[in-house]
Amino acid sequence: PDPSDEDATRTYELQMLRIKLLRLASRLEQSPRNTVVAQVIYRLELAEQLKAGKGTQKDPSNSSFDRAVALAEQAEKEGSDADLDFTCTILLLGKSGVGKSAVINSLLGEGSAPSGTDDEDATKKVQLIEKKIHGMTLRLIDTPGLQASATDIRYNSTIMNDAKKFTKQHKPDIVLYFDRLDIPSRSDAADLPLLKQITNTFGQAIWFNAIVVLTHAAAAPPDGANGQPISYEMYVAQRSHIVQQTIRQAAGDMRLMNPVALAENHPLCRTNRAGERVLPNGQVWKPQLLLLCFASKILTEANTLLNLAADQQKAAKAARAGGMPGQQKVPPLPFLLSSLITTRKPRRLVEYEDDGFEDLENEIISGEPSPYDIPADQMEPTPTPKQVSIPAPDPQLPLSFDGDTQGHHYRQLESNQQWSCRPIVDAHGWDHETGVEGFSVEHQFVLKDQVPGVVQAQISKDKKDSNFGFEGEMSVPHSRTLISTTGVDIQTVGKDLVYTARGETRWKFCAVDKIIGGLSASFVGGVVALGTKIENRFKARPGMKVVVSTGAVTAQKDVAYAGNLETIIRHSEDPSNPNSSTLSASFMNWRGDLALGCNGMSSIQVGKDTQVTSSFNINSRGTGKISVRATTNQRMSLGSVGLIPI
Repeated sequence: PDPSDEDATRTYELQMLRIKLLRLASRLEQSPRNTVVAQVIYRLELAEQLKAGKGTQKDPSNSSFDRAVALAEQAEKEGSDADLDFTCTILLLGKSGVGKSAVINSLLGEGSAPSGTDDEDATKKVQLIEKKIHGMTLRLIDTPGLQASATDIRYNSTIMNDAKKFTKQHKPDIVLYFDRLDIPSRSDAADLPLLKQITNTFGQAIWFNAIVVLTHAAAAPPDGANGQPISYEMYVAQRSHIVQQTIRQAAGDMRLMNPVALAENHPLCRTNRAGERVLPNGQVWKPQLLLLCFASKILTEANTLLNLAADQQKAAKAARAGGMPGQQKVPPLPFLLSSLITTRKPRRLVEYEDDGFEDLENEIISGEPSPYDIPADQMEPTPTPKQVSIPAPDPQLPLSFDGDTQGHHYRQLESNQQWSCRPIVDAHGWDHETGVEGFSVEHQFVLKDQVPGVVQAQISKDKKDSNFGFEGEMSVPHSRTLISTTGVDIQTVGKDLVYTARGETRWKFCAVDKIIGGLSASFVGGVVALGTKIENRFKARPGMKVVVSTGAVTAQKDVAYAGNLETIIRHSEDPSNPNSSTLSASFMNWRGDLALGCNGMSSIQVGKDTQVTSSFNINSRGTGKISVRATTNQRMSLGSVGLIPI
């Protein structure tokens, strides 16, 4: 090809890599349709298309593969012993006694490396063993066996530091990590500190081109839970998964999926007619291991040729800056819209308190009615006690804040400055012994004796994720019928923080009707989303209110619409009577996807001591639930709890 034509040169060099891989497979007596070979060829085709900007719209064609097979067969006929100009350097790591040196002797011939279980037979230092096989150069970096005991950290550190210095002169293409197939699964937890030490010494990248080799692969499978031996394939799969999972934990990257190869070096191992050792599943392990190493080296060379690592770094940098090149992140418009149209009760001082059934739904949503509330007509008048100032005793806090004394987790001190700090307790949580998932801080204030406000924040954390939320708002009363509320919210959504500035004005233009208009601006992932809403609250009759709200949020020419219709009915005009019902219907439309929902809740008092609360919700996705709950203040267990999925 013309050297000035980069695309033609890249295509030619990739074709030469395919031919080289197919010739190696032929010399190892493996078919071109071998699983490893087919996967590597497919990845080369896919990477070439992605580099050329064709994407993944059409499947990789077989034309280049068939041509590569024909050229490889022709080259092998002309010279099956010709040098392939291919060098593969492999670093061997593993615990002492797992059989690293025995594998070297099986691959390169007996006597290539000292092996054995005795100290005088084991590898003493890091050494390079080089030999030419099948027309290519194989270079193996043998290392002394590592120890899994925590007391041998210094010994392991010395070996790994020597190996790291050695690899600076002879950079390995592949890493083989050795372990035994016949080790009980429960003992793998002891290998985690050793694997973490390997990661800390060589870096996380050591596992990117690592292959797990399980030796003693001809061992008989153990008995299963039913007392019968499990199949060999299941035995290998279980053991492979355990080792791979331990490596992922040590590397701190759960996306790693290291390939697994099997090896057996015992002289009594079953062999075929050619004298090659055969595993219980009928596989000849030696050519399979070599082919896996060579294929990994081919992929590494292709990665260097296509410069995919630089492309990935550019993509990661663009993603951190807000998205792919030329494309920004899509903000969560449905989430922003739901937050926008949610009814927010304005903060009022006592002299501005509104009357007449104000914001009943907030009380219903924030907490269920309590059966302990006594109606006003049944309350007995109590005489006002005389006020006597008595100093409060010091709080009885624990003497220690260690893990054995956990009483301080459930206490908080209320100061006169209206700051409060409380723990967030999840009684059913299992991530923490005490059930404390985080804490919240709240401070209420009044500016110039007429503008009330609040600042509150909370932080919670479970085993995987942590969440942060902040809300600050103030309500400015213009008159008894007009009030404006403005606020700033910060909230965790996925891995991003959403910053929102919002404001709304509520106008009570007649005795039975209020109208509310609001605006919002949100910043998430480098994108600004703007929203607006309008809401009407109509008092149909005493004890009944109808709320209609609608809104829209837009960002990057993308718009989401939503609306909500809600009816709230109080069963009694007595404000102390908690019995009430709500029924609401809502819709949301985003990118042509229309979602409908309906939910309701009703609370009825049965007798003087029992409260029955029922609720339901259903949506157009075909999912929903029905819940019925009874609470009582009698000394009895919970009356009934039901959760019925529809």
